[in-house]
Amino acid sequence: MRALVISDTHVKRKEDAERLHDIINPYLEGVDIIIHAGDSVSKYLVDLLENLKPTYIVSGNMDSYDLARDLPDKLVFNFGKFRVGLTHGWGQATGLSERVFRFFEKDRVDAIIFGHSHRPFMEIRAGILLLNPGSPTDTRFTDRNTMAILRANDELKAEFIELKH
Repeated sequence: MRALVISDTHVKRKEDAERLHDIINPYLEGVDIIIHAGDSVSKYLVDLLENLKPTYIVSGNMDSYDLARDLPDKLVFNFGKFRVGLTHGWGQATGLSERVFRFFEKDRVDAIIFGHSHRPFMEIRAGILLLNPGSPTDTRFTDRNTMAILRANDELKAEFIELKH
């Protein structure tokens, strides 16, 4: 299985959703699902992603009230033979990976995907893959736009995609 993993897209208008579609479209071939770790900001993005592929998405701190009300802040789902935890994250970037790691400590997951910092991050901690794909659209807290591909075969592996646009 393969997943396109994105976060912090901050899509406010339909035109922003169309721009994001142009960014991610070249990477959708061979992808089974899309995983979005919050801060989609508007329903335009949710509708776009759900029309492209099956999508797992959580709320983020910048999402509109209506969107945040309709999206969970935490999901745990099966991805191949693995269990994945998904949340956005909160607070300062310092200590973010530790906070989300503790958030899933009772869930028996193989991977935790989160966003919030806009910075790509990958680490194996206590046998659990921690993955923040960064942001494909925003460079407020980083100097590059990124997303990730997550693969589930015999192992769970992730790789970053650095975007040029």
